[in-house]
Amino acid sequence: MTTEQSNPDSLLTVADVAKWLCVSSSLIYQLVEAGKIPVLRIGNGRGAIRFRSEDIQSYLDECRSQQIPVQPQRKTRPQLKHIQLE
Repeated sequence: MTTEQSNPDSLLTVADVAKWLCVSSSLIYQLVEAGKIPVLRIGNGRGAIRFRSEDIQSYLDECRSQQIPVQPQRKTRPQLKHIQLE
């Protein structure tokens, strides 16, 4: 049985990842909860959350490949109502 070992210097905190991705820490927690970013839990219970930089880079690559072109929304003009003057 082999275990994967990470260099402790390469482990990132939630704040590190949030800063790297230019998003809030709460969004990082949401991505973890949704299972979009793998985490390492250190300690008892829920433990401290740490990330491997390779996992974050993989997430970014996946986001890039799923990019959907955005079409600009056309502004609709309000329909004018005509009144008859007698």
